[in-house]
Amino acid sequence: MPRANLDFISTVLSRGISILSGEYALREQREHRGSFFKQLLRFAAPTAACVLMSPLGNAQETQFSPGPDEGRVSLVELAAANETQPTYANPQRSTSNSLQAIFAPNVGNGVVSAFSNRVKPASLDTPNMIGDFLGYTGSVSFNTVTAGSLETTSGTFALPASGRVPKIAENNSAIPRDRIYFAYNHFHNAYDSSSTVNPNDVDVDMNPIPSSTLEEQFDQNRFTLGIEKTLFYGDLSVEARMPLVTQIDHTVPSVTDPNATAFRFGTNDPTGNLTFILKQVLIDWYGPESSGVFTGGFGLTIPTSEGANVQLGDASFNVDDMGVHFSPYLALLIDGQKGWFLQAFAEFDTSTDKVIVHDRTMGRIGKMDIPDVINLDVGIGWWLHRYPNRRWLKGIAPIVEFHHSAQQQDLGTLAFQSNGALSSSNVVVGAFNGKRDTSNLTAGVHVILNDHMNARVGGVVPLKDAPDREFDAEFVFQLDVVR
Repeated sequence: MPRANLDFISTVLSRGISILSGEYALREQREHRGSFFKQLLRFAAPTAACVLMSPLGNAQETQFSPGPDEGRVSLVELAAANETQPTYANPQRSTSNSLQAIFAPNVGNGVVSAFSNRVKPASLDTPNMIGDFLGYTGSVSFNTVTAGSLETTSGTFALPASGRVPKIAENNSAIPRDRIYFAYNHFHNAYDSSSTVNPNDVDVDMNPIPSSTLEEQFDQNRFTLGIEKTLFYGDLSVEARMPLVTQIDHTVPSVTDPNATAFRFGTNDPTGNLTFILKQVLIDWYGPESSGVFTGGFGLTIPTSEGANVQLGDASFNVDDMGVHFSPYLALLIDGQKGWFLQAFAEFDTSTDKVIVHDRTMGRIGKMDIPDVINLDVGIGWWLHRYPNRRWLKGIAPIVEFHHSAQQQDLGTLAFQSNGALSSSNVVVGAFNGKRDTSNLTAGVHVILNDHMNARVGGVVPLKDAPDREFDAEFVFQLDVVR
């Protein structure tokens, strides 16, 4: 057995004795916030590696001593120093060399210890999930009578909600990272409107004025700014994201009076809801065939947007999701040696408040319960090329994702009357088709531009028809600047 393996086993045994005595566990708990079971799990991987390496007989002789740097070890940097591919990007690499690079790599003239420099999850360098989510607040159905029954307007339209509640998996990973990022989402035919204006009047020639029917669909653009910061040696991160949305302003003029408005809906606030996301590594492992991270955390969404405005005749009201959303989630990432990777998110979104309707003259009209939502997201990809020694275009990987969102309850409905000086409207706000159950397919490509910048471009196609369909197509661009 090589001397390195004997020293390795000796080190493992000595650490194990110190753990049993309680001294090492207490020291690790103070310095790394780790529990006994987490430390035991971390020691199990090097021990197994040593056992696997011994029969192979071709592991390099390596001295296990404390390294000069107690910080994070990057697999890409280690591979570059050895002039090899990273373990997850080179299928031709032998098992012993893969383990050697992970647990005991040589860096320059120094030696990195498997214990003093544990490989951190950020070293996996796996692409973020692209995502698919638009959001949903509900629809409005109305019937308006204006100017002494000279004109009647009826219709149904969807309320804009792109900046409301984000999905945790959007441009995210199970790995805590230090990054700032920008994301652009274009949703094609995100909202629809159908209206009919029936004039009860005649023109100057005493002929009845024909009714006017209008059906339209509207796109939505969303720009998201975010920042994520790691804490506690890279095992925890805190993220903040703010969506900015383009405004929607759809106006249908009166038929009998072109200077008047039959109905109008839209938004006048580009700011979406601010979201904070906490991410904590629960389990991470590194092996000859695959490495991975299992993460847990939660998102907290604060209602900083003003909601959607509706005008019916000369009366108006506002529909606003005022809920503080709490979204616990679990995330799993598996990174294979042969270049493949898999990532999955399971999220449960619940809210503490309601969708509230405010009338301009009458004040609060009422509120509706916000349904709980379960989001399931699974993505798989593979590295076509990895070039660690290049300065630019260091890697490219295609990605395919499946996304499913299921509301657990109906949004409900709220019926009321909205009155103005010259108009009276019977209005119903809510979900007219019950619970939404959407499924989307995302395909894209991830590109590593340089050591501190990567980007993703993708497209999203719905797999279901209306009403379980939020848009007809989506284009996504994401840019991350990482440390």
